[in-house]
Amino acid sequence: MKRRNFIRQTTLGTGAILLPVQMVNATSIGQKATKEIIHPFLWGTAYYRAPEPEPSLWENDFKKMRDIGFTDVKYLVQWRWSHIKEDHYYFDDTKKLLDLAAKYKLRVTLNFLFDVSPHWLFDKYPDAKPVLNNGKVVEPFVAGHRAIGGHPGPCYNHEGARKERMKFLDRTVSTFSDHPAMHMWDVWNEPELCYPQRNPITVEKLACYCANCSSAFKEYLRNKYDTLELLNDRWGRNYQEWHQVEMARSPEAFLDFIDWREFHGRTLFNEAAWRIKMVREKDPIHTVFLHVVPNTMNPFNAVTTCVDDFEMADLCDVFAATTIGPLFTTQLISAGRGKVCYNVECHINGGNTSTHQKIIDLQALLKDFVPQLGLGIKGFMFWQFRPEVLGQEAPAWGVVNLDGSDREVTKACRTFWKTIQPFTSMLMTANPVPALIGVWKNRKNEIFQYCVHHTLNSFTENVDGYVNTLYWNNYSFRYISGNKISDESIESCKVLIMPSAYYLTEEEAEMVVSWVKAGGVLIAEAHMGGYNGTTGRHSRLLPGCGLQKAFGIKEETTTSSFHLNMEKAEAITENVTADTKKALISIGITGARYFPVSQADGTMIWGDSRYAELSGDNIEPEGFFEKGKPCAVSKPLGKGYIYYYGTLLGSGSAKDSKGLTNLIDRACKKAGVQKILKASAETIQKFRVDVLQMNGEDKFITIHSMNDEKIQVSLSGNGLYVGLFSQMIINLNEKSLVDFPAGFTDLFVKQ
Repeated sequence: MKRRNFIRQTTLGTGAILLPVQMVNATSIGQKATKEIIHPFLWGTAYYRAPEPEPSLWENDFKKMRDIGFTDVKYLVQWRWSHIKEDHYYFDDTKKLLDLAAKYKLRVTLNFLFDVSPHWLFDKYPDAKPVLNNGKVVEPFVAGHRAIGGHPGPCYNHEGARKERMKFLDRTVSTFSDHPAMHMWDVWNEPELCYPQRNPITVEKLACYCANCSSAFKEYLRNKYDTLELLNDRWGRNYQEWHQVEMARSPEAFLDFIDWREFHGRTLFNEAAWRIKMVREKDPIHTVFLHVVPNTMNPFNAVTTCVDDFEMADLCDVFAATTIGPLFTTQLISAGRGKVCYNVECHINGGNTSTHQKIIDLQALLKDFVPQLGLGIKGFMFWQFRPEVLGQEAPAWGVVNLDGSDREVTKACRTFWKTIQPFTSMLMTANPVPALIGVWKNRKNEIFQYCVHHTLNSFTENVDGYVNTLYWNNYSFRYISGNKISDESIESCKVLIMPSAYYLTEEEAEMVVSWVKAGGVLIAEAHMGGYNGTTGRHSRLLPGCGLQKAFGIKEETTTSSFHLNMEKAEAITENVTADTKKALISIGITGARYFPVSQADGTMIWGDSRYAELSGDNIEPEGFFEKGKPCAVSKPLGKGYIYYYGTLLGSGSAKDSKGLTNLIDRACKKAGVQKILKASAETIQKFRVDVLQMNGEDKFITIHSMNDEKIQVSLSGNGLYVGLFSQMIINLNEKSLVDFPAGFTDLFVKQ
């Protein structure tokens, strides 16, 4: 079917505006031809995960949805529920729900669930069941969030099971694509590989090790390495035939395990690609996307779930996620790279049978939603409208009570929409201040960190330490995908932070060097490039991958912080403030995870776990643990600058973040990067300002305070702003000292 230029005229909901054509380099999977698309502000809820809610409740629930102000509703189309027999499809319930949506002027998103396999599937394909690393075959089972059973579905590399999914997708889209209430297709609900183990607690429970995956993995390796000789060289093996290649069962050899998890990531990408391509071919009109749980490494990560958000976003018309707080939202917006991004599963009402959901009033709702708006989210859909009565997720998650009556959050939703609705069209075209700071994330490095530690906890803490410091110090930043760094336009970044970049390829190293020489400011940590992903070997010089020569910085001595002898640390008692000395006395003088690094200006920054003493040409000592032996240095390189610390600073900030804040401030000053609205106060613990601009001019600001007491903040900018919910007036035409109550959160619009 030929895709045509199309502008959808709709009266379903409000806040829709015409956006420029979105062009994505994904023609191989059926990317939309040049087309103008209407992307509205989303305000809605998930409603139906069969068999709940019961049909007798539907009419009143839809009246209530419209009364609250919802403009969108999402139904889950479950493979097991709607494909009862191999030749029998059941869509009566979905059809009635779409009709109700049209009646009440609600836009519909149909969201596919394939992780609930039909009863007949494994009778037809008994070899399609996933297999764990310990050899256990995963039989279909009931989970708290899949109460109808059939979870987690078949192996994604089983060709017969894939064809059955294709048949179901084809039939569903053909059945509903012309319905007047249809708005969007969400082709994959939270893609993941290894459930029920999301956190990689044990390698024995990783999936999938079936014969289908073994064959597909060998084909993947043939395409990657071309010859068995090259594979043997990289892995350090002596295979004589391709059929001898083993699936990686232990993470301790590194590269084969990284290739193994990368293969599964490619499997999931290919699954998403054919789903999106098929829907586009069957329905050239409606928006197509999938929604992820952002890979913040907890719980979703590159080891178990194997999803690359950046690659998945490339496939989609819009990008969306199950989003909770700034860390999740930043990952979503960064991966979307300019696409409209939605929170299509708001989990603010989360809970279960043992712990019922929180009491969510308007202030709690604002604390969740307003910061997301400030970071660029363009709408929200709750999970879910009415609490279910099946399984462990009952009776939580509801916008209304079990009996359909109002909760506190119901009233908050009404007020939120009534207040924000007149501004939704502007919010669709208002975007955050461009991020000039990048935080490097590479899924191969992430897998490598798991190989080293058999957990992702310490690596996650290190990355999150930087992100939290940046966020609460009012810097605009984004994640840079290491896997897409070559076409990621890091040129637009002025500061690049590379947390624990132990795994690095020579290509990435060369790119970073070129970027610094062109004027970038780099913050790097101990053992950068220590494992060369190009050769599959540990680097003999540190920093590795040729960086010792390129940077002119050498790690002379390396050890663990647990081996440090604090009694010899003379430098830490000199040239430090009284507060620093007090802190040192409090921790004692023994090796530990955290250790203090005394800086030239008398401040202290905390290191974690790793320790390296540094030397080099034209270096400026930045910090010491032992007198005369710098473990932190800086130096110019070309037009740029490097701060190289022989430890881990992000996770070290858990001890005290002031030192890391100081370093980031210095790096940003050198790079010419300013804080958002230059918000400042003497005793701000957690206070965030974000700016949304229209046509290059500030239009909205969001204020998000986590302080327990009233604080006074100095804001500089221009214009008069009014808080939509508080009605507070802020005049930024002059330097403003503004008093904010404890826990204040609001969206301000420029007058």
